[in-house]
Amino acid sequence: MKSIITIVLAVMLIGGCGVKEAPLDSAKESSKSAVESESAADSFVYFPDLVAENSDIFGWVYVPGTGIDYPVLQSSQGDDSFYKNHNAKGVEDPKGAIYIEAANQKNMCDFNEVLHGKTLEDNSMFSDLNKFLDRTFFEDHQYIYMYTQDTVLVYVVMAAFQRRNTRLIEEYDFSYAYGCQEFIDEIYSGKSMGKNVRQGWEEGLAPENFIITLSTIDEVGTGKQTVVIGCLAADMNGTVDRVVDYSEPE
Repeated sequence: MKSIITIVLAVMLIGGCGVKEAPLDSAKESSKSAVESESAADSFVYFPDLVAENSDIFGWVYVPGTGIDYPVLQSSQGDDSFYKNHNAKGVEDPKGAIYIEAANQKNMCDFNEVLHGKTLEDNSMFSDLNKFLDRTFFEDHQYIYMYTQDTVLVYVVMAAFQRRNTRLIEEYDFSYAYGCQEFIDEIYSGKSMGKNVRQGWEEGLAPENFIITLSTIDEVGTGKQTVVIGCLAADMNGTVDRVVDYSEPE
């Protein structure tokens, strides 16, 4: 795939990261410097401090050139609706937080890790996902970075489009190869309907890949679901792996 060399160079920079304590309110700056600094020698997202504030925090998502630069959470109680109206500190907040559902794994080893966040009038949280529907913006913004306690993952933004408002994890059974392929077919279908697919990625995605889907509901606009999809291109510590199940479900 195109741009792999660029991504690997970026990960080499990230690989030089040291550790700097960064509580929830200030870790944002360290995550940004870790991918923008030429040396990235003294920048990192320091998870012990983040987890001390809220043990549901397991990652940090950063999309360069946007306002998306937030901790990622999963409810330890299995309540997929909790972070719709609670912030990253677990405090009730209509803005909510960025979160994954209980059906996804925190180690990012699922075929499709679906991150949810709101579109808001103040353009915070996942509001900037809607900008990827513009072809020029899409072409100019290529990467999603995901920090976890074990590794740094780099994804190439390979598709962005609006779809009907459904829960992807409920609609597709990503535990089986056939469910992964069904979602891949949706990504590649209907290109004439305003769907952005990056040049060089028009085909080739397979159930063996790892993808991340940033999802938001355009409640202040169309009411549809906007998805920005990235394919994993680099894993700093090589922790992401899985066995693909090609059997048929019972």
